[in-house]
Amino acid sequence: MRFGSGISALRGCSLALLLLGVEARAQTSSFALIGHIESFTLTTPTGPTSAATLTLRGIPVLLPANLLVTMPGRYMTPQDLFRGPRGGAQVQSRSGLALADPTPPRVPFEAEVIGNISNGRYVAGVVRISQGALHIGAGFIQAIDPASGELRIGDRGGTAGARVRLNDPTGIYGVANNEGAKAGIPLDERFALDPDNSPVHARTGFPVCVPRSGNDAKCPAGNRPAGMMRFTCARETGGVLTPAASADAPARACDPGRPVPLAVGDYVTFVGMLQADPTGGFLVAAHGLEAELGIYTSPGTEPVYLFVEEALQGTKGEPFPDVPQEETTRFRIVGFTTDPTRNVEVRLVDTGRNEEGTSFSGPDGIPPSNGPQLGRFRNTWPAKDDARAVRRDVLARVVGSPNAKLATGLTSGLYVAPVGEYIYPEVTRFGVPGFPVSVPFENFCFLANGGGSFATAGGTVAIGRLDPFPDSGHAQSQPVGNGSQRACDGQ
Repeated sequence: MRFGSGISALRGCSLALLLLGVEARAQTSSFALIGHIESFTLTTPTGPTSAATLTLRGIPVLLPANLLVTMPGRYMTPQDLFRGPRGGAQVQSRSGLALADPTPPRVPFEAEVIGNISNGRYVAGVVRISQGALHIGAGFIQAIDPASGELRIGDRGGTAGARVRLNDPTGIYGVANNEGAKAGIPLDERFALDPDNSPVHARTGFPVCVPRSGNDAKCPAGNRPAGMMRFTCARETGGVLTPAASADAPARACDPGRPVPLAVGDYVTFVGMLQADPTGGFLVAAHGLEAELGIYTSPGTEPVYLFVEEALQGTKGEPFPDVPQEETTRFRIVGFTTDPTRNVEVRLVDTGRNEEGTSFSGPDGIPPSNGPQLGRFRNTWPAKDDARAVRRDVLARVVGSPNAKLATGLTSGLYVAPVGEYIYPEVTRFGVPGFPVSVPFENFCFLANGGGSFATAGGTVAIGRLDPFPDSGHAQSQPVGNGSQRACDGQ
């Protein structure tokens, strides 16, 4: 399973809970580090789930064995990151991502690491690597080069914009990385887009593409009515959406099984890494692009598309008797669907181990908007005393969709992505005890019980419990009310 991009941050929460009687607090503290990767080494280069050490802000952090790193478009093991930009068979002595490497990157890479300081060392529980998680570009498409798949993006009608190429190894949305003129500038595929969801889409989640030519069968010109920025791709029925959208003319020649081509004049937002051009300057190797287009599908028909814009989960955490703190277990999701007439079911899952997971919405799902921001679905499930299990991914599914695999490689009516943000406990009185309360990684099922099977570049491996585990100080206790751990034990 791979996914669209996201970012998390160490944040406090807003629900004060009564401190329960549990064993004395261990001397552990949480930490959150964000910065350039100064050094990066593997503990056991031959081990597919090897531990590693990552140095940020001058601090060495242990990445335990079995930890999966969240990249912009997929999970990777540290060992896979040492296989190089094209994911070769040979594990290299250096990743090429660290400033201390013999050949350091021209543009620094950064990591976000969250964990606990325990037994005299920093031990990570959550790691995300990018080349600037908050970097973003936006503007109008000024020109499209079909041969290289390159977009020039800037002011409307201008000629001096950003050069953007989709980091698309298999060519789902246009020219593949190794094809034709695009192959002249190799892109780092560790930072490629998600091939299973649709990170290149209209505002509604409908996939869009960069045409390879005027008669590109995979990105057909007939899917884009001339001059239209909002329409229903409705070849099967010719229908319209809902009364709120009845003014949107259906595009009867549009094939909803294929993406809609981008065009000069479209306004887009893009995210990705800077890639040096050997002939001079830089381009952006994009792992995500969103076009300001309103493209829908006919009611009740297949395929149907959706995407998750935001997902955050509270982690609860067991109260320490001598630390005033607040915690939460609330869960929030925001997303969009191309068919506002069908509800969307929301689940939390541990991909590779627990595909059914926990349903927040129930099988009937939640209704999308049929008014402003047509197709948006969102909800916040409030905190409750018995903590929910903390899982790795959020799954959004259109109720009633058979979730069929499409010729593009996408799956109709399904979107799976990492939980973008976890909300950890926070002290409520400064100076008591004088350092941040620890992160309750024992409640993270995929860390405490293992992440199941996982496909690496060297083959499928079993992901076990993190070793060493970033204990919160309650790891060996029997705290009262540990609902999350009970849920994890029941997997």
